[in-house]
Amino acid sequence: MNDTQQSAEQHAGARAWYAVGLLLCLYILSFFGRQIISLLVEPLEKDLGLTEVQIGLLIGFSFTLVYAIGGIAFGWFVDTFPRKLIIFIGTIVWALSCIGCGLTTSFGWLFVARMGVGIGEATLMPAAYALLSDTFPRRRLATALGVFSFGATFGIAISLGLGGYLLALFARSRGIETPLGHLDPWQAAFVIAGCPPLVFGLLALTLPEPTRKKRAFGHPPAATPLLTVLRRRRGIMAAQFAGFSMNALMGYTLMAWAPAFMSRSYGWRPGEIGPALALALGLSGAIATLGSGCLADRMWARGIKGSHYILAASALSVSSPFGVIAFLSPSPWIFLVGIFVVYFAAAVGLNMGATSLQLLTPPALRGRLSGLYLFCTNMFGAGLGPLIVAMLTQHLFHDRAKVGIAMAIVTPTAALTGAIILGLAWRRYAKLITAAEDSIDEVESVDVAAPSVAVLGTKS
Repeated sequence: MNDTQQSAEQHAGARAWYAVGLLLCLYILSFFGRQIISLLVEPLEKDLGLTEVQIGLLIGFSFTLVYAIGGIAFGWFVDTFPRKLIIFIGTIVWALSCIGCGLTTSFGWLFVARMGVGIGEATLMPAAYALLSDTFPRRRLATALGVFSFGATFGIAISLGLGGYLLALFARSRGIETPLGHLDPWQAAFVIAGCPPLVFGLLALTLPEPTRKKRAFGHPPAATPLLTVLRRRRGIMAAQFAGFSMNALMGYTLMAWAPAFMSRSYGWRPGEIGPALALALGLSGAIATLGSGCLADRMWARGIKGSHYILAASALSVSSPFGVIAFLSPSPWIFLVGIFVVYFAAAVGLNMGATSLQLLTPPALRGRLSGLYLFCTNMFGAGLGPLIVAMLTQHLFHDRAKVGIAMAIVTPTAALTGAIILGLAWRRYAKLITAAEDSIDEVESVDVAAPSVAVLGTKS
């Protein structure tokens, strides 16, 4: 075991898991802030007179545009400045912007406030990936990233479960009175979602700041040009970005429109929709994110180096028919079973995508490549997916009640496309990772000694 690996082992103690826990809390709160709007589609359309396309823009494009572009910019900051300071600033920005969403009374200002949420949250993922990658050795990273990735699932569950409960509570009292004046139920939901990050943002300053692994080899971040890495690995990087972007499109579209679909198709109210979706998606995502990391690690230990692509492609393939069944079913219970499977696949892909990216990324470029990866997955996933559904519903079907048909088209198509891309690329991915494992010289020249999941075994 070399000095770099020994240093990583020493970090993976109490403070390392404290970092995982705090980053997990921040990730949960970030999803709470970004996803609460999916429960507010009906009241926003009613109170602000918004169209389907405007709702699609608010759910996806307004947030995703700056989130994706900001991820690239902040990736450079992550490779240069203290990660915990970047997380602190970003968290405060998204918290205040989320509160601002609740104080707006027009589409334009709500769009701007959602952009603020996006630019603040754009700091978290590149910084968290880089920080955890420098904190944990490869053989334990899958577990760490799996636990961190669970934040997305739990955040969605909280936004749906707690958000649905709060909406029902506020609806009974016709809103709440605050020092800022009267807030309608949907406004109060935004304000409440923005308050906890103010506290956890301050706690981000207590995160450990481990030594950057690349610098342990004596190379500054600028030593490995980003374009050089992308050019040398253009084939596998294209598969990585395209395959997992399809996974993101499926997952984000499901989260964005499932509440509205249940309301329009089954007549359920937010107080009923929230807990039901929270249970289905929360349980599914927990099993997927934590289980896929452990399974990928076991496969890796048995010599199956393409485990991350294999698991993601398999999950996407299996989920495809369930996307059709769920959104065309007349029964809400069959629908919930169907989206359990669909979201399971999306959560597996989330974890496997993060892990495989770190393995393919030179340590000095983790922040920038993570930012670029998040740009692609979010622009195509969160930005394009919900908007496609809205446009199909409004301009092709001309019927709000047919959102389920649009979903039955978009989600399985994305799943199958992602499965094909990753299925065709897994051998190439495995070959590259195996070559990097075989010799330290290859690791340093190909720069694949990056984090993965607990799955990745390190040679002693």
